[in-house]
Amino acid sequence: MKVTLINYTQDASTLLLFTKSTRLTMNPGLMDEIRSWPAEKKLEELEYMANTIPSSWEFVDYVFLVEGVSRAYTHQQVRTRAASYAQQTMRVLNMNDFEYVYTDKNKSNPKAMAIIDRCLDEIKSAYGALIEEGQPAEDARGILPTNIATNIVCKFNLRTFVDLAKSRTGGRTQSEYQKVVNAMVDEVLAVHPWADKFLFQQGRDYFAEIEAFAEREYGGNLLKKGELLKIVDKMRKETGK
Repeated sequence: MKVTLINYTQDASTLLLFTKSTRLTMNPGLMDEIRSWPAEKKLEELEYMANTIPSSWEFVDYVFLVEGVSRAYTHQQVRTRAASYAQQTMRVLNMNDFEYVYTDKNKSNPKAMAIIDRCLDEIKSAYGALIEEGQPAEDARGILPTNIATNIVCKFNLRTFVDLAKSRTGGRTQSEYQKVVNAMVDEVLAVHPWADKFLFQQGRDYFAEIEAFAEREYGGNLLKKGELLKIVDKMRKETGK
């Protein structure tokens, strides 16, 4: 898996502060004035802005290229509707040499890996046979596995991205999805260090600590772990954290 920030809003902090200033006269001169502010004043204003109405956050965009991920992950990612996506096709390309994304639990179990590999050999053979029989790729693709490797481009505005980071880095989220979102966060912070005020507004995340406890104490008991994590999810929604 590889995540690359391929485009983002330039001078984003100035734009955020400008769009927040709706109570003031909004003209290009105000943009220049904000650019001239000392870094300390900008950071102070951004910290305040991170804890107020988030409508202005929508003016800042981030575009990511996500490579070598499973379609199991992308099926979940595209449920975030306030975003834009462009994904590698299987409809017209011959996928006979597809790659497969093994999960961490797959890799930790040699017997599971052997079972998966035998199945993949059969799928590749069947897919190739269908193509040789004249079946179009769009019809033959139906037998391909959910964890087939794919690439996807994702665009989020800052408001959507903050919500994504909050909701998809917890214990109930698929491991691969968590890794992708965490990598996206790292990419954003590399170009906009001030964004940590938006992404980590509350400081210490006690909910994340409860989720880690659930995984540590009830990792093998899906029923108990699931009950605890459902409570945490409800608490997150009710508190906006």
